[in-house]
Parts: sequence; structure tokens; C-alpha cells
Amino acid sequence: MRNVAIIGVTLLASVVGTTLAQGITFKGFPKSGSYQKLTSLNAQGDCPTEQYKFSGANSPLDEELSAVVRGPARVKQFAVYTQDNTSSRKRSPKADAHKRRHGHQHFHEKNKEIREEKEDVERRNGQLVTATMFGTVVTMTDTWDAASPAPAAAQPAASPAVASPVAVPAAAPVIDAGTGNWGRVAYYDAESATANGLTFLGNVNWNSETYESLGATLGYVTPNGQNSSNKPAILENSLIPDGVEFVISSATACKNDCGATAPGANAYHGWNGAEKVFMIEIEMPLSGQTGYLNADMPAFWLLNTQIVNQQQYGKCSCWATGCGEWDIHEILKAGATTGYASMHMGDNYAGTPPQGLTRPTSGTMKIAAIVSGGVAHVEVLNPNTSFGNTLSGATVAGYINTPNATPFNVTIP
Repeated sequence: MRNVAIIGVTLLASVVGTTLAQGITFKGFPKSGSYQKLTSLNAQGDCPTEQYKFSGANSPLDEELSAVVRGPARVKQFAVYTQDNTSSRKRSPKADAHKRRHGHQHFHEKNKEIREEKEDVERRNGQLVTATMFGTVVTMTDTWDAASPAPAAAQPAASPAVASPVAVPAAAPVIDAGTGNWGRVAYYDAESATANGLTFLGNVNWNSETYESLGATLGYVTPNGQNSSNKPAILENSLIPDGVEFVISSATACKNDCGATAPGANAYHGWNGAEKVFMIEIEMPLSGQTGYLNADMPAFWLLNTQIVNQQQYGKCSCWATGCGEWDIHEILKAGATTGYASMHMGDNYAGTPPQGLTRPTSGTMKIAAIVSGGVAHVEVLNPNTSFGNTLSGATVAGYINTPNATPFNVTIP
């Protein structure tokens, strides 16, 4: 067993017994390890694996990552920065060989219909799920029911292909940020309908050949983020409904260089490298919805891109064996006004510090998620922070070097 220390929690206030945080730093990554990587994936859901060994100060978060947003949420801006601003196009053989999946394993399995085998514990009604929550090991009964009602947008009938003209994201610009600084390689602005260096995707591919075995696979989404499109589109400036999720990957499509991907999926690369920053401006309004899976439980998180390109909710990906998920701001209970950051490195594992983040129910919050120098840091940004073309090295270092450290240890199997 290995420990990861979560330190550098800057405290804001205490609300109903929960201390709110300005910044949280995850440290103590194992630097080496392994997970089971898919070697192939077919329409019947056959997905053999082999052991894949990783190493690096931030591994496996130094592999390609994609972002996921769940409603109710409104995204106003999103940006990705790297110290090698060509990383959206250059990839090492290590990165090319491993890309795609997830299985958000709190008490919040997603609202996509799943075809899984019995050994997939986290989604089986009545099975036990063990996790470390707020410093305590707890065992819960998973009462998720495949028959639970979900928003209509998640059903196959609500996902027609769209052929009407829509705005298409542009390629990533090449920005010379200068030595030690960070260049922006992807950007989205809702109000101006600007998008470059990224692609909006979702589990909206209801392919009759793969649905029974893999469920809905990754495809382009319409501007409302909910339905299937026949080409990339720019997300419109509107509210994403409860339970609906979309994925943000890079603008570089996989061309037999992403390892195993789901048949027929619109598979894209994520953002690779040990030095990268994800920034988002997001609103998470209260909807008052209850009674179905993930009602009034918005979230923003990062996944190893292999997960989303393969089977985000199911057995055919590397999620359960530890290829990496980082929850940045997740609401764990319907209607809650405090969200949490967590680190997942395998099945039945969750490391969640007790310090929460304010849910931006009225107006937006700007957040940075930083992978750099052996740490993974979440920072609530000043409302006036600009998502400009560059970030200085001093700015990123200032975010990471959060004062008033509060230690919190989690265990990686």
C-alpha cells in the first residue's frame, strides 16, 4: 500500500461544519506502478489487457488527460496550458499507446445505460463498495438500479444525428510562451462562441453493433452538449441539464495511434505531459431536481483519455486498475452547496480531503487544475483572472505553493 499526502489546503471559512478550501495540493505520487491496459476492443465487448508499467513524478497523471463536465452546469471558459505548447500535436510512444476510460465511482454512477459483467462491483445493485472518505475507510452498499429514471437527453431516442450547419472548433494556435512559462494550447469562450485546439464529445454514439456490449460510445455532440452530431461543434452558451455529461479532448483525432478504442467511436487525443494546467470558468446552479441518478449533482473532473475513448462506464478500460481519475470539483449529494476534490487510482479507492469547495450556484467560479513537479493542485482563482495566451512560471508556482498546509493522507492500492 502506498500513501499520497494531500497538503497545502488554504482555508476560507466554515459552513455547516465543512471547512472550505481555496487550494488543495495532492503530493506523494508513487512515481512508478502499473495498470492493465487494453490491447484491443471489439464490438462484442471483448477487451483483453496486458500489464502496463508507468513511471514519472506525476504518473499516471502525466499521461493524456481529457476533461469531463456534468450538469447542471454552465461552462463560460475553458483553457489548457503546457510548457511545451506543441504537446497537442507531439506525443511520445508511451502516450500514444494508452488512451481512454472512466467509471466515476463515488455514490454517483452516471446516467448512461450500462452492460457490464458481474465482477464490475461498483455498478452492481446490492454490492459493496469500499472507499476512504474524509480520512475514514467506509463500506457502502451500491443501490444503483438500472431502472432508475434519468433525464430524457440521456436516452437513445433523444440523440438524432444533426446535419445542419454549426460552428466548428479551430486548430490549436502555436504560442511562444518563453522559457519557463506556459502557452495556451486550447481555449473555449461561450459568449463569443470561440473554440480552438479542442473537441466537444459525449457518450452519444448509439451504435446498434456495439450498444448491447459497450453502451453508448464517444461521439461528437450538438451545440447543446446533449445529442449526437455528425461533425465537431462548438458548445453553445447555455445550461447543461442535470445528469448530462460531455467530454473535452484535444483537436487531434486518433489515427491508429491511441491504442485500443471503441469501434465506431470518435476517438481523440487528450493532453499529454508532466507539466500542464487546466482552467475552467463554471457555474453550477441549483436545479432542485431529485429522484434520479445524479440529479442536481454537477461535477468537473479529469480522466486518463484511454477511459473515454474505450468504455467510460464499464469493464473495458483501465479505470479499475489505476490509470487515473482526478475529480476537481464534484457535488456528492443532490442539492449540496459544497463540492470536493478526489484522486482515484484504482477500483474501490477514493482519497478525498475534508476541505470542500464552494459550489458556484449564482455566478461563475474560476478554477485551475495543475499537474507539475510531482504535485497535482486545485486552485480557486481570483474572479478577475484572465485565461490569456500565456501563464508565467511565477504565476503557476504561486498557485502551487499554497500556504497554511493541512496534511491529509490517502492510500493507493
